[in-house]
Amino acid sequence: MWIAGQRWFASKTRRIVRVALEDGAAIGGGTLWIARVGLDDGTDARYAMPLLDAPAPSDALDDPAFCRALLHLIADGGRVAGARGEVVGAPTRAWPATDVADLPPRRLAGEQSNTSVVFGEALILKHFRRLGVGVHPDVEITRFLTERTEFRHTPRLAGSLDYRDGEGVWALAMLQEMVTGARDGWRWLLDRLAGGDGALSALERLGRRTGELHVALASDARDPAFAPERITPGDVLAWTDDVQRQLDLARAALGDRPSDGVPTRIDAGGLGGLVGATKLRHHGDFHLGQTLAVRDGEDWALIDFEGEPLRPLAERRRKHTPLRDVAGLLRSLGYAAASARRAPTGWEDAARRAYLAGYRDAAGPASFLPGGEAALTRALAVLEVEKAAYEIVYEANNRPDWLPIPVRGLVSAAASLRSDRAAGAA
Repeated sequence: MWIAGQRWFASKTRRIVRVALEDGAAIGGGTLWIARVGLDDGTDARYAMPLLDAPAPSDALDDPAFCRALLHLIADGGRVAGARGEVVGAPTRAWPATDVADLPPRRLAGEQSNTSVVFGEALILKHFRRLGVGVHPDVEITRFLTERTEFRHTPRLAGSLDYRDGEGVWALAMLQEMVTGARDGWRWLLDRLAGGDGALSALERLGRRTGELHVALASDARDPAFAPERITPGDVLAWTDDVQRQLDLARAALGDRPSDGVPTRIDAGGLGGLVGATKLRHHGDFHLGQTLAVRDGEDWALIDFEGEPLRPLAERRRKHTPLRDVAGLLRSLGYAAASARRAPTGWEDAARRAYLAGYRDAAGPASFLPGGEAALTRALAVLEVEKAAYEIVYEANNRPDWLPIPVRGLVSAAASLRSDRAAGAA
C-alpha cells in the first residue's frame, strides 16, 4: 500500500487495515486529502495527503504549481471548501513585504514526520502529515515569539494553513522565513569535532540563545497559554512519577542486556528544589538537530517547537520546567561526543560547562530557575535520567548498536545524583 511506504507514515510496525478518505479540497491541480488510517491494533489516525489528480498516487508537494497554490492560499487568507470542511490560509504580520509569487519551490529530502518545501531563499513551508485536532504547539509558539516578543533567533512565522471541520481545527502547515547561511546544528558540530575543534565558544552562544528563548517564553503573564505558573509540590510529585515510569520502560527495554549502574528508582527529592520556581511553555524536544548553526557557528537559530510528534497535542502544550530543554541539549552533546570521529580529550565535560555558562548568563535570576546552584544541578540530573531513559527505549527499538550511548548517559546522571545526595548528607 502506498501510504505504508511513505517516510512520514508513523506506524510502520503496524499493518494498515483500512483507509477512509474523509474529505478533499481541490488546490492547484491536485487534491489535499484528509485520510483516516486504521491499524491492526484497533487505533487510527488522521493524515494529510496532498496528491496530484492522476490515476496513480503522486505527492503533490513535488509539483511546483501545487506548492505555489498553497503559498497563495496562505498569502490571501483564502479558503477552499471540501465536502465536510475547508482549508483556510492565514498570513501573519511578518508576511514578507516583497512579492513572493514567483519564488521557485523546492521540496527538501530526508525528512521523517513532516514534509518541507523551500521557496527561493526566502520562505520554508512545513507541511504536517499526521494531524491532531487543536492548537498546534509549533505554530502557536512560533507565532507568539514572532508577534509578541523581541526574540529573533527563531525564524519568524509568515503564515499558516488549517483544515477546519465539525470536530475542530487541524493544523496543516506553517510558513516561516528562511535562515540563510545556516546548517543543521548536529551535522555542523560533528564536522567541527572531526576537524579537532571543540567549538566551545559557539556552544556557549547556544546556551545563551536557549536562556533568551526561555526568558521570552516567560514574558507574557496576561496570556493563560503562556503565563508562567508556580511549581507546586504536586507538580514535582507528578513529574517524578513520570521520570520513574520512563526509567521502568528503559529497564524493560534493556532486558537481559548489561545494565550495571542503571538505577531501579529515581531520587524522589531530586526535583524538590523546583518548588516555588515557575513552569512555562518550552521547546519540548530540544537537541542539536533542532538548531541551525548560523554563519559557521557565529550565532544560532532555534527551530521546530512541535514537541515529540507521537504525543497528543494537549500533552505537548503543557507547562513544565524549561530545564527539560537544557537537559535535552546536554544529552545531545553526549551523543555528539560518542558519534564524533575525533573529539578533543575531555570535550564533553568542557562542552557542557560552556553551554551551561551561556544559559545561566542569559537566564539570570529568572523565575523559572531554582534557588541555588545545587538545586539546579540536581534537577538537571533527574531530567537527564528521564531523557536518557527515553533514548534507551528508542534505540532498543530502532538502533540497538547505539544503546551504549544513552546507557552511559543515564548511569552518569544517576551517579551525579547519588554523589550530590552523599555530599549533602556529609
